[in-house]
Amino acid sequence: MAQHVRRLDRIIAPDYVDGVDGRSLDELRTMERECLEVETEVSYVRRLAQGRIDILEAERDRRAAGGALGDLIAALPQILAGDSGRSDPADVRVQPVLAPPASIEWNRGLERLISDATLANLPNITDAELQATVEQLRQLEREVSDQRRGVHASLDAVARAIAVQLAQAG
Repeated sequence: MAQHVRRLDRIIAPDYVDGVDGRSLDELRTMERECLEVETEVSYVRRLAQGRIDILEAERDRRAAGGALGDLIAALPQILAGDSGRSDPADVRVQPVLAPPASIEWNRGLERLISDATLANLPNITDAELQATVEQLRQLEREVSDQRRGVHASLDAVARAIAVQLAQAG
């Protein structure tokens, strides 16, 4: 029985770009669209993880300082506007698709970390659970960042092949 391979895994596999120079412009554009869609999904999951890390670290700091939960809530706009853990602006790719489709699936065992339940239960979790969750989110963010780099490598190879074809046609 054939095993389902996620688009992400297929795109970051080394053989995804094998023979890219011999493909038609239509095939290359389809590959480019697919890479951009997956890059948007991966970036979205990464941003969710980073935002939750920022919120949980602020909660840890709030607890250490003896502040009230209202202090954390009031600080959310500043917490989420911060740039800790974010890419350097020179490394950011502006994509035509800014949000993933509603059908995004992220099933790697850590998806619960980017669900709303992570934050909804914040007042009820222990300091140890808080720290463990931050560590798991950091692991997720590292994994997703590695996958994102793989998507970018495939996207770059496809973009080069498109550029070559366009230059030859021009």
